[in-house]
Amino acid sequence: MNLILASVTYAGETFTDGGLRFMNMSIPASGKNPAIPLIVVPNKAAGESFDVFTPGCQLLVGGRMYPNRNDYKMYVVPTQPFQVIPQSVSLNQVNLAGGVGYIAEKKLEELFTFSLMCKAPSQQLLGHSWQDSMGFRMEAWGDDAKRLEALLYVGRQVAMSGSLRYNTWKAQDGSQRATYQVRVRAGQYSIFGKNQPKDAPAPGSPKLSNSLPMQQEPVAVGDSMGDGLPF
Repeated sequence: MNLILASVTYAGETFTDGGLRFMNMSIPASGKNPAIPLIVVPNKAAGESFDVFTPGCQLLVGGRMYPNRNDYKMYVVPTQPFQVIPQSVSLNQVNLAGGVGYIAEKKLEELFTFSLMCKAPSQQLLGHSWQDSMGFRMEAWGDDAKRLEALLYVGRQVAMSGSLRYNTWKAQDGSQRATYQVRVRAGQYSIFGKNQPKDAPAPGSPKLSNSLPMQQEPVAVGDSMGDGLPF
């Protein structure tokens, strides 16, 4: 499961070098959190899309998230019709289910970071098949960080809710970098399977999985989409 339901601002259309047409949207900035860019793939489930909405309008968008390994952008494939909503509506809800793929080395006592590997329906347009797994960066804070650190290990199955975040920073070469992350909501998770045996490696010890987006170099903000999609 890799679902998102969010109130977004429509910013207009965008094209790849191959001529494919997508919709540029973003979850508005909130407090210290910057706006979160999304590339939305219009389909029949979305209903009316192009040439209907004007840039700047607020929409309710529900769909499946597909983080792309080539251009590091977050794509959304709608599962319900777009709805025009008031600017005052704020919603950023992510629901994920899958297996733990990576547990990062602990750097802050109150923070626990890991990745969640999810399966999703195939999307030929995005080069994704049923056999592929997609990785989401995850973070938990406070009591949830302590609880998840004690219970999670690589391969353990979990379902959880959170909110999408977009982190930006300046690299040593002066370029602007960015990556997506999901912040786990307090107490909104279910963990399946048996606990790890006591003689197993500590849950917080770093472990690597195969081909996780979080192990790749994040893309520079503002880079064009180019022909990064594997058509």
